[in-house]
Amino acid sequence: MDHYIPKRRIPVTLWSDHLQGVPGRIFLDLDPLGAKHQTILERLNESSPFLPIGMGDEGRIHLIQRQRLTRVTPGRQVLQSDVFARGFNPWREERADVLLCDGTHLSGRMWMPIERETQRPSDFLNGLGSSFFVLITPAGLHLVNASAVVDVELAESAGAPLSSETVIGM
Repeated sequence: MDHYIPKRRIPVTLWSDHLQGVPGRIFLDLDPLGAKHQTILERLNESSPFLPIGMGDEGRIHLIQRQRLTRVTPGRQVLQSDVFARGFNPWREERADVLLCDGTHLSGRMWMPIERETQRPSDFLNGLGSSFFVLITPAGLHLVNASAVVDVELAESAGAPLSSETVIGM
């Protein structure tokens, strides 16, 4: 018999090719000792393929294929600490304009835990595979499936002109 783990129900909105702004409640594990509660980001990045979501007035459970999700947005009243934990490890935020496979365009700051000082946004995204990452926008937080990203435009430049017309003397 499986061991029961107490859960919290956190309001979210689900987005995918087949779910356009569907409200639901994600179930997050409660730490019985009260030391560290699970975040939405941790829940989305678990290895199990299906994500149980409570939907509708009756709270019926739907099992959603997690890798088919494009993004998940937490409800406005949800605390940032329930979405992701910055913790004590190094991190930084990079300005990014993100285009998703469903045509959605989001502009904001991509939150990145730093594994080494020389880590670039491309290193971070390449290391994600099909995991979710946090995008902080003026409208709120978005948990974006890295495999649903088509294009990311960064605020940084290549550091040198890319065309010969912009080189001095040409």
